[in-house]
Amino acid sequence: MSVRKRTWRDKHGRQHTRWMIHVEHTWPDGRKQSIRKVSPVQTRRGAETYEREVRKLLASGSWKEGDRKQTPTLEGFAEEFLAYQKTLNKPSELANKEMILRVHLLPVFGKRRLDQIDERAIDAYKVEKLEQVTRRGKPYNPNTVNKHLKLLARALRVARKWKLISDVPEVGLLKSRKTDFDFLTFEEAEVFIAAAKEHAPHWHPFVVVALRTGLRVGELVALRWREDVDLARGRVTVQQSYNPHNGFTSTKNDKIRELPLTWDAIAALEAQRELVDVDSELVFPGAEGEVLSANRTNEVLAEISEAAGIRRIHNHTARHSFASHAVMRGIPIRQVQEWLGHGSIVVTMRYAHLARGLGDELIRRLAPQRAADPQHTDDPQNSDPSEFSPLHPSNNPILH
Repeated sequence: MSVRKRTWRDKHGRQHTRWMIHVEHTWPDGRKQSIRKVSPVQTRRGAETYEREVRKLLASGSWKEGDRKQTPTLEGFAEEFLAYQKTLNKPSELANKEMILRVHLLPVFGKRRLDQIDERAIDAYKVEKLEQVTRRGKPYNPNTVNKHLKLLARALRVARKWKLISDVPEVGLLKSRKTDFDFLTFEEAEVFIAAAKEHAPHWHPFVVVALRTGLRVGELVALRWREDVDLARGRVTVQQSYNPHNGFTSTKNDKIRELPLTWDAIAALEAQRELVDVDSELVFPGAEGEVLSANRTNEVLAEISEAAGIRRIHNHTARHSFASHAVMRGIPIRQVQEWLGHGSIVVTMRYAHLARGLGDELIRRLAPQRAADPQHTDDPQNSDPSEFSPLHPSNNPILH
């Protein structure tokens, strides 16, 4: 392989690095030609792939056509694309993208040049995926296929940004039904909390805080006494999360948020302070001071579910329950979004249907009913204007 990395400095002293190929070719007439080109994909593997393509073109006598900048295949582009995504994504998100590329996209599109991935090929991928079944023997969910398509579109947009292709095909997403979510009713939540107190008292504080704050499980296990919990003010600050692959990182949307605590959440945290080791930095530590795992919390929640005589509850059910209860109690959706730490109101709107009917009482403030008056007639001349005023004490519930 005649592949090398060239490094140089420009007149401003800035260092540049490029992967290049150097091919020595002898034509049938004995003429020799040295071909030095910058690889379109700036990795060693990409340069090696490019060199092989150049040698094939030279051998077939079609190098003049191939002398133009070569468009890499998706396989040749993937490594550089993931290296770029590493500067933007957290390790867990990057690992998921790597898995989608390796397991789903590369087996289908890997050998295609990026400019050969068109609408027809993309639509054929949708058909193929919907006809396949997962390892669990179930058909692929359209939402899952859409994640593949979004990543493919992202890769093609980056390729256009780097001028490897001129156009990005239209990547239409599949129609998908909004996924249902499970949550505990108010009554079930109280039964669940009571079961935790009776059958798993050491886990009772965790259950109460999870249901009353809606924190993600990674945020719960990353809570610290000193930096995040203020029992005097009755507030908790969510500044970090924990993932076994990444360790402690910022929250999902890199947002720090503060939540007020309910009275029972404050009491639960006070009880937890007595349960854990005095030197524990974490509010909910795992065994022997380790970080509590999501698998372990799921196991305990399942045990409590069985003791409570209700369906199996998992980590995210507590978060769904918090959001659902907040909306059903009339808390504005924007406030719920802020508490949950959603990056977009669209995500929080999945709970909006639970607020149906809450505006019925509010709408009456726009046209309050007349006060009862035995002398009242339908003649506006005999009506007291104050009866229609929202500022009149009898018509304004806020003033009662």
